[in-house]
Amino acid sequence: MKFADDRTLPLPLLGGVVERQRLVVPPEVVMGLKSWRHACRLAWRLRHPRITQRTLAELVPGLYQSHVSDYFAVRTDRRELPAKHVGPVEAVLGNTVMSQWLAQQSKLTVLEEMQVARRRVA
Repeated sequence: MKFADDRTLPLPLLGGVVERQRLVVPPEVVMGLKSWRHACRLAWRLRHPRITQRTLAELVPGLYQSHVSDYFAVRTDRRELPAKHVGPVEAVLGNTVMSQWLAQQSKLTVLEEMQVARRRVA
């Protein structure tokens, strides 16, 4: 903010930091996915920004480019994305398809998770 006499005042950020938005797909789409591989492939197709597999490997610690190509391959005999990398990969891809699929497989909803957490605190 500038005043007429060129004094500059800092404007504090109110309400925290704005984080990158992530795409959350409708539950019907997630329920239609047949396997973990299908969930990973959909997450890759919906990635935003449109990065390469090499870039994903560079941005997520512990991933190797040769492995990344396996994670999103059509063939089922390829290696699968390890669970420990799901969060960081989703953050880079910009969607939550894989986490949604895992939650749907366990029949656990976000509301149920919040209720359990509240019971622990109380």
